Amino acid sequence: MAQAPPVSTRGDLLWSGEHWIAYLRPPAGGPPTAMVSLYHAYPSPAGIGTAAFVQIQGDPGYTVLCTDNAPFARFVKETQGNASAPYDVEMPMVDAHFRRDGAPRDRPRWTVSTGSHQVIAAWRELHTPLVGPPTANRRIVFTILVFADRAAIELDGHRVEGDPYPREIWAKTLGRPMSSCVIALAETMVCASSHDP
Repeated sequence: MAQAPPVSTRGDLLWSGEHWIAYLRPPAGGPPTAMVSLYHAYPSPAGIGTAAFVQIQGDPGYTVLCTDNAPFARFVKETQGNASAPYDVEMPMVDAHFRRDGAPRDRPRWTVSTGSHQVIAAWRELHTPLVGPPTANRRIVFTILVFADRAAIELDGHRVEGDPYPREIWAKTLGRPMSSCVIALAETMVCASSHDP
């Protein structure tokens, strides 16, 4: 009997978990008013943990990397080192408590509490999940994408102005721009491999 080929030759497992993204901007366009990019890991070189990159414009603004596992937060920042905002901005790292409410398809939201501030990100009007589609990062070999038509971000009880908007980053792999607010479940990234082009 012939031996089954390996599932992937693109590299060893680097991390797997969830990536929750909520980027908002005014209906008239312009730069984002708020960006929350939250990673919740299962296996990773830095163990289990959660890290949220938060950038909120305005007065008061709030730019911070919240985490319950500092090595994991540094790991995420390093793996996103060549990415755009919010990963390319210098921000202080603070200890935080994380709470998720709701199932991924039933009005989910994350509450991030640092002791001095609280950020809430919520996703609404969710699409049917896309299972294992092409992704925006070639090192991500599997994911389940749930795009949202509506989302909200609050800072200390005050809702930030802005709505989801189409992001061109998805056009190359999914054929058209998709929402800036998306839940990526089972996101699985492999280490860089010499076999990669």
